[in-house]
Amino acid sequence: MRSAQIRLYDEGTAENLEIHQVAAYLIGVLNIETSVRTEFVSHFGCEASAFAEALARCKVRNPYAPPADEPLMRGEVEFERRRLAAGNRGPFGIIYDGFRLQASLGALIPAEESRLGFAHIVFTNRLAATWEPGDRYHLRAVVCGCPALVSTSGLVEAAAKPKEFYVTLQALGRIANDDAAYRALKSQFGRRFLDHDDPRLTEVAKGYALQAAFYSLIGEGFCEEPSCRLFNAHRQEEMLFAQVESGRLCERHQQLAAAARTW
Repeated sequence: MRSAQIRLYDEGTAENLEIHQVAAYLIGVLNIETSVRTEFVSHFGCEASAFAEALARCKVRNPYAPPADEPLMRGEVEFERRRLAAGNRGPFGIIYDGFRLQASLGALIPAEESRLGFAHIVFTNRLAATWEPGDRYHLRAVVCGCPALVSTSGLVEAAAKPKEFYVTLQALGRIANDDAAYRALKSQFGRRFLDHDDPRLTEVAKGYALQAAFYSLIGEGFCEEPSCRLFNAHRQEEMLFAQVESGRLCERHQQLAAAARTW
């Protein structure tokens, strides 16, 4: 599939994300043409004012209620307009329905780039979540599809931190994220989970971009082998083991990657 192409989109909101290193990694593994583009919405020529309403409709108001179409408040649309105008910089706490966000962005991709053989991967600091029927919304580090979403905030927040971290945090009581006690706690457990300014972010992002590319181009889902970069990690320590300590593909996915290099 020599016509296969991967397009990466970078908001520029994650200070430690070296997007060109991610592109080089994908080329090295898959030997597929990979290029880096600017922020997704502006790349496809959509004005912030025109896309703000679509983003507001993706907002999750209640993480324990299934997706529903509710009337928008003027302030919600204006917030998204200001955030887009500010280069997508804004608070991390707002959650977006990952599939709705994916569909809204996907509608901007022209037909010639929507065909099989194209993988669009959007790096965003927005928190993406998907609804689990009978349960609730769950944060995701990656939402595969067209385009795939890799949430740099989700890499930090989606997978669970070590149990001891939560036990100690509960014992400290109500503290703010910028409180000295909270910073000391993060320093104590820091190597066991990813943080927003973590120098390991690019290495972790490589694996999640590869997951998205495998899904779009090869049709493979997640891997069950804990040391494989395609492993669907539910805990931060699992994620760091697969992406940083191991940093490799399992034998099966090595074979699939090798086959892709001959397309």
